[in-house]
Amino acid sequence: MTRHISLLQLGVGRIGAEVADIIVRQAPHWQQEYNIAVRYAAIADSTAFLPMRSAESSVAGIETPFGMPLDVSAHRAARAEGQRFAGMSAAIPLDEWRTVLAGALESARDPHNLVVLDCASGLGTTPILLATRAAGGHAVLANKDPLAGSQSQYAALQRSPHGGTLRASATVGAGLPILAAIERVVAGGDRLRSLDALTSGSLGFLCDQLSSGTPFDVAVRTAEERGYTEPDPRQDLSGYDVARKLLILARTAGWQAELTHVQNESLVPPGAEMLSPDTFRSTISDYGSFLADRVRQVRAAGRVLRYVGRIAGNGALSARLIDLPPEDPLARGSGPENVFVLRTDRYDTYPLTIAGPGAGVAVTAGAVVADLLRALEVL
Repeated sequence: MTRHISLLQLGVGRIGAEVADIIVRQAPHWQQEYNIAVRYAAIADSTAFLPMRSAESSVAGIETPFGMPLDVSAHRAARAEGQRFAGMSAAIPLDEWRTVLAGALESARDPHNLVVLDCASGLGTTPILLATRAAGGHAVLANKDPLAGSQSQYAALQRSPHGGTLRASATVGAGLPILAAIERVVAGGDRLRSLDALTSGSLGFLCDQLSSGTPFDVAVRTAEERGYTEPDPRQDLSGYDVARKLLILARTAGWQAELTHVQNESLVPPGAEMLSPDTFRSTISDYGSFLADRVRQVRAAGRVLRYVGRIAGNGALSARLIDLPPEDPLARGSGPENVFVLRTDRYDTYPLTIAGPGAGVAVTAGAVVADLLRALEVL
């Protein structure tokens, strides 16, 4: 008997659009291979929800008894032309999310057949995620912010008395199996002794550039030009993104921690914190000598700089710039590569090392879709 799955997607930016494309492309295969039929109940951008009854065309090969399929290409084209969902006739305001969720639950017929895909950013999606999990639905996140809230909020997302699951592989390492590895270590009775990680592609690139002698301003500008940074590079330089990922890793390992517990070193030059993004960008050359003395010392010693997040054996969390010998596993990380070195009672002399691309639209979207299938227990 075919299982009918209702999807509610939050966010249709680069990652969200790629997720939707993959789902539409793979849906016929899933129906044939896993006997599941997926259909979008609604999708949201940063302005409004768009219920799928507004779709004007169908996607061949997806046969379900409820709703209408999403014509992803049409909506992507509209967004590329600057049109947002709020300007479309069938749009539902974001603050009416309870109505949208109720409709999605109704179309799912069973909460366990509802999956909310959070491909947005920020905390605005948190209420609908909490309500979904409270009802027993599944939540799949690429958005780190809801998981970096309070410990009680994280616990509510993680567990529900009505079942369902939380999947978040895409939030750390763009789907590298580090969260799964930690879950299995803990579930198997092993004890985490430490975790050292390079979790930021932008800071990995920056540190690699600095270690090769590139001035700070040139390294930041190059990282921005290559698309490695947020629109305001200081969001990366502050270490905030690394702190969020470190908190998610620690909580996955079973520690109760808050974001304020992470001691992170900021690489934003002194005095630049209060500048507007445009002013910082236009005056970046004023900071060319920032970290220059430290870089000279490190290079003279034949070592390299890396921005490393660490979970210590006592649960202490830190993220800071350190120097390493070139042969250290963490020294290899540069550009979008992420590296995780996990030490436990069982993986001590030879730690478990996981490395690979930690950024990119394709790998992140692929992780979201894989988590969707894991939530549905077909992977």
